[in-house]
Amino acid sequence: MIGYAPGSEVSRVVPAFISREDEVDRLVWNPLCINNLAKYLLDYRHEPGKVAVVVKGCDSRAIIRLLQDNQITREKVIILGIPCPGLINPDLVAARLDPGAQITAAAVSEQDFSLQTGEGTFTFTRDEALLGKCRDCEQHTPVIADFMLGEEIPPNDPGDPFVAVKTLEELPVEERSAYWDKQFSRCLRCYACRNVCPACTCRECVFDQAEPCWVAKANNLSENTAFHIIRAFHVAGRCVDCGECDRVCPVNIPLSLLNRKILKDIKDLFNVPTPGTSLEELPPLGAFTNSDPDEFM
Repeated sequence: MIGYAPGSEVSRVVPAFISREDEVDRLVWNPLCINNLAKYLLDYRHEPGKVAVVVKGCDSRAIIRLLQDNQITREKVIILGIPCPGLINPDLVAARLDPGAQITAAAVSEQDFSLQTGEGTFTFTRDEALLGKCRDCEQHTPVIADFMLGEEIPPNDPGDPFVAVKTLEELPVEERSAYWDKQFSRCLRCYACRNVCPACTCRECVFDQAEPCWVAKANNLSENTAFHIIRAFHVAGRCVDCGECDRVCPVNIPLSLLNRKILKDIKDLFNVPTPGTSLEELPPLGAFTNSDPDEFM
């Protein structure tokens, strides 16, 4: 089973891999369970038996992504869905709580988050502490699950999820170029964004190929830009908008902004939901219908 366990600091919750009944007590669920656990399923696809995985609403779209890409089989996976009312920014928790403290209880309301430790109860308002990706949440309740652990949370209207994209689109070309040059120049080419992405599942990644060499290993603006643009187009129409690329980037490049730009264009062109919303809704760039736009022909 793949779930969550306390990390080395109070603000950290880490993936937990449970194989024995006496290990179950390690598992936790609280507003710091941020990681999308879906991609760990790939490590078990050739192992005997079944594997269970805990998923939130946004994570469940990644499960569908893996199923549609034939990376896992439905019979192999037991999906434990947990309706999620929203997650807390771990940076704020780290700033206010003793790193060595342990969370013994947690509660989430429409107004705030409450975390209880041996030192007392700490409260954070949702306005200050709600994780960025949760502000635009489409599905609080997983879209696919074998067992739902908790009452379903109806979807709300998060407003326009593409406000930041539209703001950037309105800038002159030179300013947009300067914005992304500034972002990509900081990239370390650590490939954390690729490694965590549930849409990046190629047996041999184009960026690891020596012949032909599509992107050089040199860390400079030109090669970094090529890396990010190529990767964004490789996941076009398949990105489930889970926000993991933003979470793992060590230099905080807003990669979801780039992916959301393409997601916005895909939705405008094909009038489709966010990829992974439905097992029956195939990726728009991986399927064909007579109603597809053909202005380019």
